[in-house]
Amino acid sequence: MRRYHRMGVALEMQVSGTDRRGVAFEEKTSSDDVSRGGCSFHTERELPTGTELELIILRRSAARRPPVPFLTTGVVVRSGNVDAKHFKVSVCFTGPQFPTYASESTA
Repeated sequence: MRRYHRMGVALEMQVSGTDRRGVAFEEKTSSDDVSRGGCSFHTERELPTGTELELIILRRSAARRPPVPFLTTGVVVRSGNVDAKHFKVSVCFTGPQFPTYASESTA
């Protein structure tokens, strides 16, 4: 059972860290879903479970203002191949939690 409700939303994000081969990277992508405690996204990098990442998620704001960057850190809790060149990665935030717009349920 999940701790937080996931919202299927594509938010622009930047992910940086070190991939399975030990190569430092910085990649722009978008979220598949976001909750207070984590997110998932697609990447071309192979990121094993336990990989620590720095994340910048661009939160949409009201009244047509520019997106607001949300900075946090996270650890990969799940990673799997989508196809030969892409992976879907799920991250649990270890830094600040994402401020959501809907009520959360812990049940």
